[in-house]
Amino acid sequence: MKIGIIGAGGIALAHLRAAETVPGVEAAGVYDVMPDKAAELAGRFGCAAFSSTTELYERVNAVVIASPNHTHADYAEEAVRHGRHVLCEKPMTTTVAEAERITALAEESGLVCAMGFNYRYLDAIGEIRNLVRGGELGSVLFAEAGFRRGSALTRSRFTWRDSALGRSTSGSLGDLGVHLVDMLDRLFDSPVDSTSCRTKLQVNVPQKEGQDVQVDDYAFVSGRLENGTFFNLTTSKSSLPEELGFSLKIIGDRKELYYHSEDDTTYFLKSRVTWEQGTFAREEVLASPPGEVPGWSDTFRHQLREWRDAVTAQDGGAGRSADSALAGFGDGLRSQRVLERLLTGDQGYALAAPVSR
Repeated sequence: MKIGIIGAGGIALAHLRAAETVPGVEAAGVYDVMPDKAAELAGRFGCAAFSSTTELYERVNAVVIASPNHTHADYAEEAVRHGRHVLCEKPMTTTVAEAERITALAEESGLVCAMGFNYRYLDAIGEIRNLVRGGELGSVLFAEAGFRRGSALTRSRFTWRDSALGRSTSGSLGDLGVHLVDMLDRLFDSPVDSTSCRTKLQVNVPQKEGQDVQVDDYAFVSGRLENGTFFNLTTSKSSLPEELGFSLKIIGDRKELYYHSEDDTTYFLKSRVTWEQGTFAREEVLASPPGEVPGWSDTFRHQLREWRDAVTAQDGGAGRSADSALAGFGDGLRSQRVLERLLTGDQGYALAAPVSR
């Protein structure tokens, strides 16, 4: 499978690193609206820097969309109309209308159109999902997930992520929370009931380079899944170093589970007053950047391998493996609907309107 990357930022780098490790996948090249950036990234991996998406489509049969959020819909539509398989980074688009349009187009095409929900491939999530599905915790009553970073404090330059271009999808809730929304669905086989949710958005770093930041850097959501399980989510890009990481607490009627990424491959189970410790295996092929969840870089490798398998099966007339964790555009649309509802809130705030400070 020959892939082309649209975008030349940090996520494009992660996909190119992964492509080097997956047999049967060749990174043909990179396109970016900033040719110098495309040339620099392509040069690091010995592939081509394309001058246009048309040139890219001529050289590949599959496309990774790793550009800014507000460009996802147009690039996805363009790639599908050129008959190319697509892996689109999250969030899928910036509006539900766009997500519905490209999902319908993808379904009509018969192509393998996948979503970049790479956190599904964290070894911790795989282990915890097995515990939940195996009944180790009993009936799940409550889940609490947290994803805390400090990028709003450490990145002082004003970029598209801080602007209204992404209609708030590049903030803490859109960028990090959409992973948690998908993760809850994946862990408990039940989507978020967005009509039950209450949301708090906050900007703790209100200006960068003299410009007003238009997206949240802290979010809290409380609600329930469609199966009745209650949950709390917290996302932050303005957390202090001692607060950083991914955390998950699940309370069942038999046991409670606690996991924090700082514990790497260890989790804790509590039954009444007795604690026990569990571990899971994690093979590290690609080192993750400092501050990322352990195993983050390898999630791109696992995701790319399953996308390759799905494309190969599709081209051979077979269906996708039932064991695959690969998210499709239908998953992206479902998460986009939840995200839009959470960003607008029950009070009917307009998207991209200034959030509370």
